Amino acid sequence: KDPPMRDNGQITDREIVLDDHALLVSRTDTAGRITFVNDAFVRISGFSEDELLGAPHNLVRHPHMPKQAFADLWATVKDGRPWEGLVKNRTKTGDYYWVRANVTPITEGGATTGFISIRSK
Repeated sequence: KDPPMRDNGQITDREIVLDDHALLVSRTDTAGRITFVNDAFVRISGFSEDELLGAPHNLVRHPHMPKQAFADLWATVKDGRPWEGLVKNRTKTGDYYWVRANVTPITEGGATTGFISIRSK
């Protein structure tokens, strides 16, 4: 049986539209815990940098996203390949925003040490 999806709290019907030129950047360790965020990601997410750092990246997962999309993402990046797809994310207040996400494994000394995600409109 699949584990339950993370419950990140209430959601709204309000869309936050990402700036045309904004790039949301984050980096995680191999377990998906956030180790770096840029200012644009902090701003749109509604979380502080302190709330994001060390938290699982699925903190911003929106419940409307099919869990199969994330299963595919993890299978792809753990195989050492980049993944790209459209993702609906949730802000701290429950609003949502759409991004084109690119997630790429970071390899150091022949081993994957984490992942970098760059998201745009």
